[in-house]
Amino acid sequence: MPETIGAVRCVRVVEDSAFACLTEQGTTTNELFILWWDGQTTPANPPARVRIAQSNWVALLRQALASNIPVTITHPDNSSRVLNVQLGLEP
Repeated sequence: MPETIGAVRCVRVVEDSAFACLTEQGTTTNELFILWWDGQTTPANPPARVRIAQSNWVALLRQALASNIPVTITHPDNSSRVLNVQLGLEP
C-alpha cells in the first residue's frame, strides 16, 4: 500500500464525513485525504470499531497539527481514502 508522509495542514470533521490535508514531506504539494465519507467510502452505519478507529485518526491528526509532528497515511493505490494513520516516522 502506498504511504504519504507529511505535515498536517488542516482537519475537517462534519456529521457524515472527515478530511485531512497534508503537505507531503520534501515538497510543497498538498494532498487531501478522506478519513470517512458515509455512503461513499464507509457504509452508512459502520460498526462501532470502525468509528472508534476513525475517532483515533482524528485525535492523532489533531496532535500532529498542534505539535508539528509528521504523520504517515496509508491509502490504496490511486485513492485518497485513508486506511491507516501513524503519528511520527517509523523507527
